[in-house]
Amino acid sequence: MKKTLSLILAMLMLLSAFTACSEGGTAAEDTTAAVSDTVDSASDAPAAEDTEAEPAETTREDVKDGLGDYNFNGTSFRAAQPESSSYEFYAEELTGESTNDAVYNRNLRVEERFNAEIETINFANTTAVLTEVNNLVASGSDAFEVATHVAYKAYTPIGNGAYRNWYDVPTVDFTRPWWNNLANTQNTINGILYTATGDINITSLLNTYAMFFNMEVAANFGIMAADLYNYVYEGTWTIDKMIELTSSIYVDENGDGIRDNGDTYGYAAWPGISSDAWLAAFDQPISTKDDEGFPQAAIMTDKTVAALEKIYNFYYNTDGALGTTSALVSAEYEVTMFVNNQVVMVPSIFNDAFTEYRHMDATYGIIPYPKWDEAQSQYLTNARDQYTVIGIPLSKTDDSLEFIGVITEALAAESWKTVFPEYYNVALKGKYSSDRDTANMVDLVLAGRNFDFAFLFGEQQFQRLPYFFRDLLAAGDTNFASKYAKIEKALNKTLGKIREFYGYEG
Repeated sequence: MKKTLSLILAMLMLLSAFTACSEGGTAAEDTTAAVSDTVDSASDAPAAEDTEAEPAETTREDVKDGLGDYNFNGTSFRAAQPESSSYEFYAEELTGESTNDAVYNRNLRVEERFNAEIETINFANTTAVLTEVNNLVASGSDAFEVATHVAYKAYTPIGNGAYRNWYDVPTVDFTRPWWNNLANTQNTINGILYTATGDINITSLLNTYAMFFNMEVAANFGIMAADLYNYVYEGTWTIDKMIELTSSIYVDENGDGIRDNGDTYGYAAWPGISSDAWLAAFDQPISTKDDEGFPQAAIMTDKTVAALEKIYNFYYNTDGALGTTSALVSAEYEVTMFVNNQVVMVPSIFNDAFTEYRHMDATYGIIPYPKWDEAQSQYLTNARDQYTVIGIPLSKTDDSLEFIGVITEALAAESWKTVFPEYYNVALKGKYSSDRDTANMVDLVLAGRNFDFAFLFGEQQFQRLPYFFRDLLAAGDTNFASKYAKIEKALNKTLGKIREFYGYEG
């Protein structure tokens, strides 16, 4: 039996590549599904003069970036980056490894086209990158054009006034499909976008959460893939349905009477970072924007309280779920258990498909996180806060912005055309599944990705609000209202600091 991973990743590549939106659009409106590497000519090419003629098929490589001609006389475009995400921006040489070579060739095309040099400066981690950004701004020095780092640390340079506004860059067009405007729109406040993300950065896709299910283990307990898909299609895939299917599945494999990660379960999840996705899945935002377009806390609702109680009871009070921080298990044990065929269903990011699941013998499928109830109109999910964002140091002068914009836009466009397809082809190993259901599931997952602004400031100005659900669940505490009350005064004060960062008066 072919692994459904193949089509999962194929669709992930194709759908992400075509995602584009205008400011203010919804996730559902902004995702265009595709089943080939062609582009709908109606959206990317001029209308044909003969309206009766069939529109010409347009491939990605046919799509023009609109940048025109520039000659930068060998100027270096320098990108600071953590070593962990160095594959996004740079490849030193051709190695025969296709994803590396795609990045190398992308950079070479951009260099030759604009007579520029693309360089990267690697740092041990995001903290080191941001320390250097702050040093540059304080000294007024000019060590690199852009800095890249994980999204959840964006509060450091933004709070220090260390980044420029991307909307001041004349040669970047955020309406194009190589920019992730699901994230960029959310992160725009008062006409200011300090950190952008696009197809240079595949991490916003790799960090998207979905539910993965082991088809063979599921079938052993009477849960068929076709039934799961039908629940999704019919709009009945809810948290109550998931609990109903999995909460009684438990086998004490070694007969020792101890519930640990050596047994078999219907569901398993370390109650940590994957728990961040539950509120997004239930259409409960952490922050919303007021009439001025400024973010406000929105998490303290009856739904949040009810959701925490429901997930707590599922994780801690049912036989079929292993959701514990007990010393008997190791953190994020669910990935290993899934590979070892010990669990029907787990929450996972797409990156797990590349790093852990691609060598599984068992066949698995994917479905969205469940809805809160059938009245919810859309399947939603969370993009893990470790996706990469790009900032321009404040020390960069106005006359450098054209150069920065041209090279960044060209790299993003070329990534959309060639790097993303090659990256996914490696994971696919040249094999494509004909499982249309899996393709449709991935479509739904990507259409419902959420990029809540609060995550950019979650550790500081938002007082860990994006992580409240996770923290309480891991602690076995359901008293959300009490914890929120303890930080509400400080939250209102620190949100005022964000107003200052984005140029609001008062």
